[in-house]
Amino acid sequence: MNAFIVFLLVSAAGFGLLCAGVWLLAGTGWALIAGAASMFSIAWFIRRGLSDE
Repeated sequence: MNAFIVFLLVSAAGFGLLCAGVWLLAGTGWALIAGAASMFSIAWFIRRGLSDE
């Protein structure tokens, strides 16, 4: 699997988790927002790896 495809999938998953977390904004919503933050940090590391090539 191409690294750019993985970057797009992780970014989309982070955006989806963030939207779902803001929509719920209860106990589960905060967990979804934390998951989105981790997905965005993973996407950031992948993007940094892609720019170093």
